[in-house]
Amino acid sequence: MAARMQMSHTVTVTRTTTSTTTSAIILNTGYCKTAPGLLKIGEVVVGLIIFLMMYLYNDRFRLYAYTSTTSHFYLFMVVFACLVGSICLLLSCLFSLSTASIIAKTLYEFIFHGVAFLLYLVAMIFYFVNNKNTDQHPYSTVGALGVVITVLYLASTILAYRSYRGA
Repeated sequence: MAARMQMSHTVTVTRTTTSTTTSAIILNTGYCKTAPGLLKIGEVVVGLIIFLMMYLYNDRFRLYAYTSTTSHFYLFMVVFACLVGSICLLLSCLFSLSTASIIAKTLYEFIFHGVAFLLYLVAMIFYFVNNKNTDQHPYSTVGALGVVITVLYLASTILAYRSYRGA
């Protein structure tokens, strides 16, 4: 008869401050004060700024112009994909009291942030290589914000890994 090994896992649930509204939607406002919460808010805000700048600023950033500038198209797609994922994570942590404490313990958050970091890193290298001789305002601003969001995703990856490993 084979012996069965059991693995034990410890899950810590922390209390957070919540506020209610008249429609009985409970917001986990305490999550916004934590490091992962602040990083997710930063990722959403900076990602939205980059997305809007690339889409609305001038004709060279318009979607139909991306056929000739591959680095812009790749960065635009990375920004859009990561923005949607980050918004979904942030909203799920804000509208569910248990999600914020549970999802951080899973591998999903670590993988998402790690992939987002790598996609942004490649996109920014590609972007800077292809636009090194351009000093126009939208290119330099998007480049600077791209570096900021890459660092934000790296920090989120590190925090997610520590949370997953229980450190």
